[in-house]
Amino acid sequence: MVDINRGTTGVNLPPEVSQEIWQDIQDASVVMGLARRVSLSGAGTVYHEVLTDSEPAFVGETERKPVSNATVGNKTLVPHKIAVVQTYSDEFRRDLPGLFNALVSRLPGALGKTFDNAAIHGIGAPASNFDDLSGASGVSILNTTPGSDDAYAGFLAALGAVPNLSAWALAPAGEILALGNRDTSGSPIITQNVQTEGSVGSILARPVFRSANAGTETTDPHTVGIAGDWSKAVWGQVEGVSIDISDNPVYAANGDLISAGWQDNMISVRAEIHVGFIADTSKFVRLTGTDPV
Repeated sequence: MVDINRGTTGVNLPPEVSQEIWQDIQDASVVMGLARRVSLSGAGTVYHEVLTDSEPAFVGETERKPVSNATVGNKTLVPHKIAVVQTYSDEFRRDLPGLFNALVSRLPGALGKTFDNAAIHGIGAPASNFDDLSGASGVSILNTTPGSDDAYAGFLAALGAVPNLSAWALAPAGEILALGNRDTSGSPIITQNVQTEGSVGSILARPVFRSANAGTETTDPHTVGIAGDWSKAVWGQVEGVSIDISDNPVYAANGDLISAGWQDNMISVRAEIHVGFIADTSKFVRLTGTDPV
């Protein structure tokens, strides 16, 4: 049985503190916060984009004017389902309601992390009609020569690769690299005062968003952040997050019965969301902690 009950390791809390549940703060989806949100129907929506403008030219007084048309493209934003089911005993919900509610309240954050992993890193991403930024060019922000004049050369390289870069999303490892940048006198570059400032608010006048979801150690070189023109990334959601409780039987992905529901005094909590994501990968760069690729 893969379920949670009162005997599960880690939930035998003393009565006096059983309802005092401390949770780590879950990062909200960084992609949903930065990318442009649009309406999305269950059947999907086609979005058009102007790729290049027409090119006017100087002409003489009686010369024929040039013909130059803009080019357009389109992508279809299609919703994909992200879902998970948790199982609990009736007694667990009855005797540890605070912990039960805390676990259920974390489900939207877990769904958001799954979405970010797919959109940023391609982890678990749908095979079609879903873009991801894993193919974006890599730019190292590793400060290879602390105290040199080019201590933040990596950030300048990222800006050079994406001139319309609008925001940075840094994982904790990326923020540490940024905070470690120093000028030739040894003073911090990204922050003004290391004694009073412990976070990075902006880099090169572009705002910084911090999220563990922005980095991953499953790629080589390790991605420590993502940056780009976020107007070129679009996401949509059909309805809201759905969280349902049921005593129906629950089966694992391989078809094995996990719990018989009502017969076993078990309940299941199902959380799901229908989302889509499209983006122009050329307008983004992966920030890495090693040599660029």
